[in-house]
Amino acid sequence: SSVLSSSISMEFPDGSVTRAPDGTPLPFGPVLYACNKYFAEECKGASSSFWQCKSEDGNPRACLKQGEDVMACFASVIKRIDANCPKQLTAYAKCLDSNKNQFEKCRAEQKALEDCTPV
Repeated sequence: SSVLSSSISMEFPDGSVTRAPDGTPLPFGPVLYACNKYFAEECKGASSSFWQCKSEDGNPRACLKQGEDVMACFASVIKRIDANCPKQLTAYAKCLDSNKNQFEKCRAEQKALEDCTPV
């Protein structure tokens, strides 16, 4: 099953869900941890622009566009991985979730994901 349709998405008490700028529900916690290497590589430019903006302007509104770009990049990465390797991503995220995000306890699942879609 897909992580984008599973209960690993972040839902708030009022029923609202964290969404990317395009409306895609964003997962949280274990899925984000499972995708961290991909984010670091594929969202490097968007992330750098965001942090540069934040360092240059103390007004949080000044960097909303850059923040949206980072969220859109994260959503794109998650969608790509979830489309190509849904079983591996779900297994890795579930392993991280049940092991308090301790990567060292989920190396087999991490390897399976990275074999399916190299970083």
